[in-house]
Amino acid sequence: MLSLPSQLLLRNAELFTTGKWALVNPEDTLIFSELSGDITGFHQYFDKYQAGLKQQADKHHFAASFSNSAEPFDGIVIYMPKAKQHLDMLLANMAHLIKPNGLLMVVGENKGGIKSVPKQLEKFGVNINKIDGAKHCGLVSCEIQTPADTFEINKYSVVRSYRVNDHELKVFSLPGVFGHKQFDPGTQLLLQQFREPEELRAMRGKLYDFACGTGIIGSYFAMVNKKLKVTMSDISALAIYCSEQTLKLNELEAQVMASDGMQEIHQHFEHIVSNPPFHDGLKNEYGITQRFIKDAHSKATRGTRLTIVANRFLPYPEHIEKTFFRFNTLCKTNKFCVYQGIK
Repeated sequence: MLSLPSQLLLRNAELFTTGKWALVNPEDTLIFSELSGDITGFHQYFDKYQAGLKQQADKHHFAASFSNSAEPFDGIVIYMPKAKQHLDMLLANMAHLIKPNGLLMVVGENKGGIKSVPKQLEKFGVNINKIDGAKHCGLVSCEIQTPADTFEINKYSVVRSYRVNDHELKVFSLPGVFGHKQFDPGTQLLLQQFREPEELRAMRGKLYDFACGTGIIGSYFAMVNKKLKVTMSDISALAIYCSEQTLKLNELEAQVMASDGMQEIHQHFEHIVSNPPFHDGLKNEYGITQRFIKDAHSKATRGTRLTIVANRFLPYPEHIEKTFFRFNTLCKTNKFCVYQGIK
C-alpha cells in the first residue's frame, strides 16, 4: 500500500506526465509504477534503492548527494525528512538540478512538519504555493528562477573532536545522520566498556559495527587496535559518507558498506559492537534490532561477543538471551543498558 505522502502525489499525477521529474527519498517505490512519465528516483536509503532497482535499474540512484550530468529536471519532489537541517541540505542539492523556472516541491505528513516548509522554501525560490492538502499531508512547491551553480555537501558538515576513553577522535557528521554534532551518551557508555588497554590489545580477528552512523564506534576500534579488521555498515548513504570521512580524518582504514540490516554482510566476526537504531522515520521500530540480533548470531563464530547499548525500556535482553549461549548486562544507568551476548 502506498504511504500517505505517495497517495497525495497520486492525487496530482497529472503533474508528472510532462517533462523530466525526480522523486527524492520516496517512502515507497510502488509510486514509480503508479505514476506515468519520465521519473527518476534518488535514494539516500539502501533498502528503498534496492527496491527501485527491481523496477527499473537505470532510473534509480543511491548516494549521499545527487549529481546529474544529463539534462536538468523540470521538477523535483522531496519527501519530507525527519530533520529540518536535512531538508535544507536536500533543497540546496536539488535546487541546482532544476531547469530555470522549474518546480521544487516537498511532500510530507502534517505531524512531520510539512506546515513549516514554505518558510524554508523562501531561501531557494519564489511563488511558494501549497498545491494540495489531504490525508493529513501537504504538497508545497516553489519556482526555481535561477538554479544554483553548484552544491557542495561538505558545507553542511560538522567536524568535532571527542575524547573517547584515552584517545582523541575526530568525527565528521551531516544532518540526518545519528550522532550529528554530538557524542551520543549511549555510544559513550558503550565504548567505556572497551577502555582497558590490555583487553583492547588482546582483541583479534574481525569486528563489525552495525548501523555505524558517523563511524565513531568502528573508528575507535580501528584506532586502538590496528590488528582488528573493522567492517562498518549502515542503511543510509549519508552515514556511509560520514563514516568514510571520519576514517580519513583520523588516517584509519576499515571497510564501509551500505546494507539493509545485515543482508550485504557475507563474512563472520569475532566481535560485533553497535548502538542499534529503534526508529524508522518518526515511528519506533523494534524489529530492526531484533532482526539484527538474530542475524548477528548467524555471522558469529564460536566465542563471538555481541555488545550493544540500548535505552532501558527496549525489550532486547530477552532476544539476546534466547539467541546467544551466554548473556550479561555489563552496565546500567538511569537511561541506558549495555548488553552482551556470547555465542
